[in-house]
Amino acid sequence: MIALTLFAAFSCEEDKVTEGISTITNYPVITLKGEQWNQVAVGGSFTDPGAIATEGETEIDVKVSGSVDTKTPGVYVIQYESVNKDGYSSVEYRYIGVISPAATADITGSYKRNAGAFGVSKVTRVAGNLYKADNVGGVAVPSPSEAVFFYYFDKGKLGVPYQLTPGNAFEATNASIKEGVSYSWVVINPGFGTALRVFEKQ
Repeated sequence: MIALTLFAAFSCEEDKVTEGISTITNYPVITLKGEQWNQVAVGGSFTDPGAIATEGETEIDVKVSGSVDTKTPGVYVIQYESVNKDGYSSVEYRYIGVISPAATADITGSYKRNAGAFGVSKVTRVAGNLYKADNVGGVAVPSPSEAVFFYYFDKGKLGVPYQLTPGNAFEATNASIKEGVSYSWVVINPGFGTALRVFEKQ
């Protein structure tokens, strides 16, 4: 009887300790203003339209990092990060391709990897010098998560920035192209090795 009384007393005390404590948290939601993928010619201008972040119905601060040098061809990334009151964070990205006048070739087409599974990557133009490859690693049968966007920003040069794909994330380094012949890059992703992957135009 005494044991049951003590158990009931402690149980009630625990209820009082946890009373009124909510386990619900609203993760930050970041919404970009303007386009996520942008292009500007060398010597042009770019103004970041910014982003807003909300926690539930409340607007919260956004930390912005990254810059764009419109005098130098390349691919630039602006990062937006917000943290909610419980310490959970969200990140979103904006991409800016600064395009050289030398990047004039049309690089669309089918490219076959020259090693491994000899997978075929179809490269399509999204807009201007922004392209999409549907098989970043040259695997035999690519999934939608293995499609990436990239910029053809200067003669012989490609830029594949870090980007989130459905259930995955990719970027590529050492990316280059021999216009009309082949392109190559090193895929950065835990499921891929560190080899330079070469894709030859079909």
